[in-house]
Amino acid sequence: MEENSTYIAYIVVRFVEVLCIAAFIFGLLWEGTEILNLSTPEFLMLYGGTGAAVSEATARLLSRKVKKKVKGETKLG
Repeated sequence: MEENSTYIAYIVVRFVEVLCIAAFIFGLLWEGTEILNLSTPEFLMLYGGTGAAVSEATARLLSRKVKKKVKGETKLG
């Protein structure tokens, strides 16, 4: 039972971390648009492109972890 609550706490902490990173990226882009005097469409293109790049990097990292986990399971049994 204690192991399950520890896992849930870990997931909650990771979720909060993701929200903080998202807020940081959004704030950085928002301030950058004011400094660079970008219009709304230009801001959306910048924000969408950055979001796509961050999502792709995250997906590749997770893919590596999944492949390692699957590879380790097949070797053990």
